[in-house]
Amino acid sequence: MATKNKNNTTTNAEIPKDWSDYQHIDLDGDIYKQIFNYSIIPTIVHDLQMNILNVNDSAVSAFGFSEEEFLEKSVFELHTEDEINHSNVILQKMKNKEQLSIETKFKRKDGSFFYAKATPRKYLVGNKPLIHVFIEDITERKIAAQQLQEYNQALEQQIAKVKSHAKQLEAKNKELKDFSYVAAHDLKAPITNISVLSEMLQLTEVKDEQDLEIFERLKKNINRLHNTIYTLNDVLNFKSTLKNKKETLNIKEVFDEVKKSIAEQIKAANASIEEDFEAIEQFTFSYIHLKSILQNLLTNALKYRDPERPLLITIKTTRENGQLCLSVKDNGLGFNSEKYEEKVFGLFKRLHTHVDGKGVGMYIVKSIVEANDGEIFVHSIPDKGTEFRIMLKI
Repeated sequence: MATKNKNNTTTNAEIPKDWSDYQHIDLDGDIYKQIFNYSIIPTIVHDLQMNILNVNDSAVSAFGFSEEEFLEKSVFELHTEDEINHSNVILQKMKNKEQLSIETKFKRKDGSFFYAKATPRKYLVGNKPLIHVFIEDITERKIAAQQLQEYNQALEQQIAKVKSHAKQLEAKNKELKDFSYVAAHDLKAPITNISVLSEMLQLTEVKDEQDLEIFERLKKNINRLHNTIYTLNDVLNFKSTLKNKKETLNIKEVFDEVKKSIAEQIKAANASIEEDFEAIEQFTFSYIHLKSILQNLLTNALKYRDPERPLLITIKTTRENGQLCLSVKDNGLGFNSEKYEEKVFGLFKRLHTHVDGKGVGMYIVKSIVEANDGEIFVHSIPDKGTEFRIMLKI
């Protein structure tokens, strides 16, 4: 604290340690002028003609001009050229408004500039109006806002591009879908007619053995084309069911229906089927899709059984990471799943050709699973067997 010494002058007593970061004010000087000078906020005092009358130390530091240089300038000279007209507008507004705060740009002595928030305060000293302008450097905030705006604009452009690409892709998919529909449906009638005509043509009319061989090959290819087109129709019809209504299903009951529908095939294959649905018996799914999954997996195991050993099929449900895991395992012929995993799920793709098949079943199963945000995995070893595992949300 301040005390008087024997010469009656003001001195400072010992300052407490926790006050050591305080700015020292000389009590013998003009206290308020010192506070003005030491303020951390750059402050400029000017008249209504914008002539600078006073500045504090922070303003000197912010702009790089000495106090003497400041006093020879007007506020207009501190602004960048693009802000001078704006300053005139603000000056007119300031005359009519009690309080005002604006964002502007100032230039330093070295030619660089900074963004600032200027808050003028009007004072009347006697009959002389003065303006105190408090200046807050907002360069970092302004640049960050500009960068954010640029990033947002760039993001909007990218989103627009993605939307445009998505729209084009949607159009292309529609074209492909329409083409597939037309190709499959419009070809049904002519291929059926060709098939009928070939049957009507009597083999007895074909005398030459070479012609007979050609005719038989022609009929074989016609039948193959006939089967492919009708199978493609079945696939297209199936695709239209992917958004079917879901319901609560009992997996065992649906599987019993599947077994009943192919009972003759199961009997012919002399297959043993082990079931375990205790972990998850019920879940919400499309009936037609669950039945298709179970039927395709079961008939797949029956088709590709090993004739050298009795067929054993194991089907069970488990709960893994909050999902339903449906597993169908057999001890059939098997295949190299590391090499042929993608092919086994392809449309019209077959790994074993010694039995009848269209190469559609596993494609349909995979389509159903993926349409329901699920995953399907296969692990198979030649002469050992195959296991399909389907993961579905519950």
